[in-house]
Amino acid sequence: MKKIGIAMGGGGARGLAHIGVLKVLQENKIPIHFISGTSMGAIIGACYACEPDATKLEENIIRALEGSAFSHMRISIFGDKKGRGVRGIFTKAQSFVKYSVLHVIEHNRQSILSGDKLRSIIGDIIPDIDMRETRIPFTCVATDLTNGTETVFEKGPIRDAVLASSSIPGVFPPVEINGIYYCDGGAVNTTPVSVVKKMGADFIIASDVKGKLVKWEKPQVARAILERYRYITAIVLNDMRLKQADVSILPSVKFLHWSAFNKYRHLIKEGENAAAGKIAEIKAKIGMPGLLKGFNKVIDIITQKAKKLYRGRPA
Repeated sequence: MKKIGIAMGGGGARGLAHIGVLKVLQENKIPIHFISGTSMGAIIGACYACEPDATKLEENIIRALEGSAFSHMRISIFGDKKGRGVRGIFTKAQSFVKYSVLHVIEHNRQSILSGDKLRSIIGDIIPDIDMRETRIPFTCVATDLTNGTETVFEKGPIRDAVLASSSIPGVFPPVEINGIYYCDGGAVNTTPVSVVKKMGADFIIASDVKGKLVKWEKPQVARAILERYRYITAIVLNDMRLKQADVSILPSVKFLHWSAFNKYRHLIKEGENAAAGKIAEIKAKIGMPGLLKGFNKVIDIITQKAKKLYRGRPA
């Protein structure tokens, strides 16, 4: 059996789809020998690496999302709300106030939200252990803001590493570890396929939830154009890296906003659906005994029936 690794990408709430992916892999007895994650992929990956039980993982994450600590973060303020008519007017008014407030904050503070709140949630779902103590080997990716490079955490406090990997710049403050400042790893390696390969995997599954761009009818304001330009670069680079994976699982969550945590059940289900559609391919490529045995059994049945039909033919 090949050594199987899974790379779980960043994408905010869309990363909840990784739970569904893990559930289906576990149900089909696909072993996972290595895990690497970025941002939300790091959070889900760390939880599963510490306790490889997808059902418990789902229960723990949902409990955290429905808890008071998460609701107090008010992640929903970053949501992309749209409306029409009279309702649309109020939505636009709310957006104007929201972005005016955010503009003031982003020019006077390191972040809009406190890092302590994210640290508290991570502490509730991930044990306080060294990364080398996980039941499945685990790494996570963060962006080194100090030196402008990619950092792969392989040892040290797992909570600190995951916090660094998932601290969205501007939303949460940078995380300082040994004099270096880190933030979300999405800037350097959104779905860390290359990292899983270096860990020793000879078969890599990528679970990718990076958002996709909605088609533009025409360019908008300068800031929106610049953001879109940068995002196109990120998508192209990510697509190139995904080609290194043996199988890519792509849940249908690409157009959901990164802050849509209230849709967690839908996101998990989409992960299940996407993984289920790839199970036959994964089993065939890794030469899973159960699949080959089942295939051989079908061949034997067909052969036996053919022999019986042949014996019954008149001479």
